[in-house]
Amino acid sequence: MRALLAAAFLAAAASRCAAMGEGTDDFAMPQMQMTSGLVLYYNSTGPMSFLSMTPRDVPAGARLIPEVRGVTCQRGVSIPTAVSINATDISGVYGDGGYVKSLKKIVKAHPDVAGIYDVRVDLEIFSVLGFYRSTCTIVTARAFALPSAATALAPAPAPAKS
Repeated sequence: MRALLAAAFLAAAASRCAAMGEGTDDFAMPQMQMTSGLVLYYNSTGPMSFLSMTPRDVPAGARLIPEVRGVTCQRGVSIPTAVSINATDISGVYGDGGYVKSLKKIVKAHPDVAGIYDVRVDLEIFSVLGFYRSTCTIVTARAFALPSAATALAPAPAPAKS
């Protein structure tokens, strides 16, 4: 009887472990800062969807850049209006935690980047007792630069005056 119970327990534990985070239904879960109660201010941008290139899409002759990273954040504050479990609060959210700003930070840090591929996106959530929240979008990718990219981005020389 013990062997049967042990086998049933191991089978249940093994099936649970195999199901967590594996399979064909894995997808990104973009997130915006949540508000509650009376919202006084909300000006925030969050990640929605991003279609990434693959290593096969990198142009021939491109110079590979091993890893680039851009981090952007949304921040929120909630202030309770009464000392009660069901009390409402006043909240506000601000910040740009979207992909566009993350990509702009990558280009600012690496001006020679012509494209990115193999993109990975993480959300980092920080909260202090529900009063302060921060949701950061972390975009990590491999990048490439084109040999002529430096000359294409450089300003054209001024014409000579005669």
